[in-house]
Amino acid sequence: MFEFRQLRQYVVVAEELNFRRAAQRLHMSQPPLSVAMQNLETEVGTQLLDRSKHHVRLTPAGVVFYKDAQRLIQLAQMAAERARRTGLGQEGQLRLSFVPSAGLDLLPGVFKRFRQDYPTVHLQLTAETTTRQLEDLRSGEVDLALVVGPVFDARGLQLVKMHAQPFAVAVPASHPLAGRARVRLRELAAEPFVGFPSAQGAGFAAAVQAVCQDAGFLPRVVQEASQMQAILTLVAGGLGVALVPASMDRLHMEDVVLLEIADRRPPRTYDLVLASATTNDNPVIQAFVSIALRMSRR
Repeated sequence: MFEFRQLRQYVVVAEELNFRRAAQRLHMSQPPLSVAMQNLETEVGTQLLDRSKHHVRLTPAGVVFYKDAQRLIQLAQMAAERARRTGLGQEGQLRLSFVPSAGLDLLPGVFKRFRQDYPTVHLQLTAETTTRQLEDLRSGEVDLALVVGPVFDARGLQLVKMHAQPFAVAVPASHPLAGRARVRLRELAAEPFVGFPSAQGAGFAAAVQAVCQDAGFLPRVVQEASQMQAILTLVAGGLGVALVPASMDRLHMEDVVLLEIADRRPPRTYDLVLASATTNDNPVIQAFVSIALRMSRR
């Protein structure tokens, strides 16, 4: 089989129809170029160039081969460029999983910026609980996961902590506190709580316990739900109050009021963490993480 180098040489000869000028373009001497074209014709199995002392012309087979050789060279250049861009994280695919609450405020801006900077990268998105996300990371189902921290079992994972996210208090619209804008957590000590199951998100459940404990009590959980929207539905039904991400106010759910937490010390927040498997060498991961960190700090 002929070499790719011979293809490039043939295209130049076909364009110049002059061995001297073609050799100059290729930065080589004329005799080796003539030998290379003869070898190419032998490999192809037919005459490509009609040579004489006064002219060089393409045979009908040479015209066909010239057009196909051009396409092959273009494809090779495209392959090299795509490989280079993929190696830089500028092309390819990123399978991203995220906790649904992050899709309300943080991620839309990150996606918009990422699409501007990396328009040829395909994002494949899923929304799951943290427990399922970590399982998918370890099984290779996803490349990157935006989870609620802390991640208690970080074996085989690379973790990048993002800007802390604020809690809010969700109360039924009929609740005595619903007419206020802010509330101190200790005012909720006697309230029944709707909680998030630890089995589905140990980090979020632990964060709720921690902020309540800092306020001097442990929440009395009477009902659990593994989706934030389901938690708000239970709150709307009067089953209890709940600590939820402040971003949930964007849902504007009927019969639920979200109150700001007045306590400032320590901050009433929870962590969002970007997690990826240490064995995953997809270069798009770092590109997305860099943009997400910049956007979260804003």
